[in-house]
Amino acid sequence: MKKSTIILPTSRAIRETRLKIQNKTLFLPNYVTMGEFISKLTIVKDFKPIDDDTRVLLLLKAADFKTFENLQIERNFFTFTKNSSYIFKFFEELSAERYDINSLASNDIYAEYEEHIEILTLLYERYEKLCLDAKILDKIFLPKIYTFNQNYAKSLKKIDIKIDGHLTNFEFELLNQAKEFCEINIIFTTTRFNSKMQNKFAELGIELEVGYEYEISINENKVVSKEKVINNKNISCQSFSEQVLQVAFVKQKIYEFISKGYEAENVAVIVPDENFATMLESFDNIGNFNFAMGYGFSKSAFYKKLEATIDYIEQDSKENFARLKRIGEELYADLHKIFYKKASEVDLIKYLEGLKDYIDDCEALKIYEDELFHFSRVISVMQDMNVKSVLSVFIQRLSSRSIDDVRGGKITVMGVLESRSIEFDAVIIVDFDDSNVPKKSQKDMFLNTHIREMANLPTTIDRQNLQKHYYEMLINNSKEVAISYVSSEDSSASRFLKQLGIKEQSIYDEKELSNILFEKIQKKQDREEKEIILKYDFKTTPMSASRLKTFLTCKRKFYYKYIVHLFSHDIPTDMIEQYEIGNIVHTALYDVYTSKSSYTDAKELQADIEKALDDKIDKNSEIQRYFIALQKAKMKEFVSLEIERFNEGWVVKECEKSMTCEFAGMNLVGQIDRLDAKNNELYVIDYKTGNYPIYNKNNFTQATDFQLEFYYLLVKDKAEKIKCAYYDLNENKLVNEPFLEEKLGVLESNIKDILARDEFNFEKCEDEKNCIYCDYKIICSRD
Repeated sequence: MKKSTIILPTSRAIRETRLKIQNKTLFLPNYVTMGEFISKLTIVKDFKPIDDDTRVLLLLKAADFKTFENLQIERNFFTFTKNSSYIFKFFEELSAERYDINSLASNDIYAEYEEHIEILTLLYERYEKLCLDAKILDKIFLPKIYTFNQNYAKSLKKIDIKIDGHLTNFEFELLNQAKEFCEINIIFTTTRFNSKMQNKFAELGIELEVGYEYEISINENKVVSKEKVINNKNISCQSFSEQVLQVAFVKQKIYEFISKGYEAENVAVIVPDENFATMLESFDNIGNFNFAMGYGFSKSAFYKKLEATIDYIEQDSKENFARLKRIGEELYADLHKIFYKKASEVDLIKYLEGLKDYIDDCEALKIYEDELFHFSRVISVMQDMNVKSVLSVFIQRLSSRSIDDVRGGKITVMGVLESRSIEFDAVIIVDFDDSNVPKKSQKDMFLNTHIREMANLPTTIDRQNLQKHYYEMLINNSKEVAISYVSSEDSSASRFLKQLGIKEQSIYDEKELSNILFEKIQKKQDREEKEIILKYDFKTTPMSASRLKTFLTCKRKFYYKYIVHLFSHDIPTDMIEQYEIGNIVHTALYDVYTSKSSYTDAKELQADIEKALDDKIDKNSEIQRYFIALQKAKMKEFVSLEIERFNEGWVVKECEKSMTCEFAGMNLVGQIDRLDAKNNELYVIDYKTGNYPIYNKNNFTQATDFQLEFYYLLVKDKAEKIKCAYYDLNENKLVNEPFLEEKLGVLESNIKDILARDEFNFEKCEDEKNCIYCDYKIICSRD
């Protein structure tokens, strides 16, 4: 009995296949991937394999000629590293299809890409010479210099190759040589999307029909068997308004699939865009999933620490400082010393070696050491760069690495390429929209479709069809499939759905699905509310206008703020708040008018105000400088109004005056922004850069804000005539209190009601509009 060697497209496909048959037979076939198979069939003597860094460095050296700049790719290491992948992919494609780069020009009939082709041809030749001279093997040149390994081919006896995609011309070449020494069969499924591969078989005289799985003998050049593919009809599809709802959809479908009896290990989630895996992971609170793509190194604690340190060095902002304090500032001092130095002045490798002490995770440390080893081999070409730029290259390399997911979740999350040749019971495919399925390729940047067709190279359409083939195979190899996508202004269903004959079905309600992700908070009526009833003596407690307003608006808020002294935590931010602008303006005007009580020259007043504003702001905060610059422009109208008032005889008597008085049996306190005087008349002024209350004849009886009334009572014995007004610093106008006497009556009534009791029910307010911006809305379950 011949022992078979079975070739599958991926290591995961091999692992899954072995798991399914290990209990069925004692004689497991020999499994290898196509990449392993090719490497064993080819021999290149006296050559050592190239590593990625040497590859980039040699290509960079090869690109050192005048016309290369016309490709619009910079030759500095940082930029070149990111763009070299496009060049390598192009060369690899030519190599795989056994196409001579020198023949490209003849297919460019209209000479549209003549210059590009000449540059790339010269780059290829220069790079090839560098590799051959150094006896370094890049797989680009393998088809040119390999020797066929007959001994390995003889040892295989029988080979079954599962093709779930495309065989290149080079792979066909190797198979034609191998068939002289062993029996080779290809298992291949035809769909309407892999016609290019079908045409290759047609050139061999093997005609294939769409919709069948074939076993084809390469030795005899004929079809050995043919089996009709049954199209899977057990498919559901639903759209959602938000991407996060697809997470709930995934969880719901998994629950349904497991309830139907499917084994969790045979359920998969396919993510066309791997960024979705990050979102899914955030909601995987019980570890149901294992992520085939692993976790990005950028999620490790060390990477976040290093990133936060660099962010703060580059921009000394409140947000960056707060993040650094939270994550840890151990790296800051040493890194700050060298950050802007030239790389040639610093032993950067030694510094990076020292950072290993801050990595606790074994897997992360292994990746870091590997990247550092390879990075040490290329840092010599970056000596003219500063440490900041070199570190940026290193961090970019780290961020491209992944840490294996070893949590052991039973449901696999993977991309469609990883799913090739694997059969599942149930599959969930998310993000099935036009931008993701099929994914747009960037391999065609150097040639247009016409030249590719003339040269018989894969086109964009060919690659998209190949992806469609993978999806159709995945769907047909599963018992049940659930598909979702986002339907919005920016996203729509993939047109591929129509080709598959799949129609959307609105099965799930979005609000109900969202409850899977977010626990619904019970409202007041759904649970018993605890009353807070306490004795509180207002007779012995001084009352400010803001305290009284809080009490009249919401007694529960008064309890939290003034009795138990529970205060909110300010999150550091670089964006300046309205009240911060108001505070700066207040203190600036205080400085101006405590130095000089009146002005006759508008320019002098404007200059003094601007100087006072400049003295109050954080010189390192661009945002503060910007908003204060806007405020300075607004103050020009304020200055004009002020000069007009000073000309009328008003002078600033006092600023930020703290006063107390007794009214209706209660002690009142307050700090008046400004008192203006003229003869025996006082003008009480309260500066406002934000909103302020204005009541009318219909609502003043429901007033809760009595700030101007407090100020009036505090100074009523100081002059015969008193006016009270808000100074609107945005509109630059004085807004007088129109119902002063009437509101004083309402205030007196409120105070008497309060003093008549010594015990209060600190209940929540009835009008929930007051809760929208309240610091305590979460505690009160009103968020």
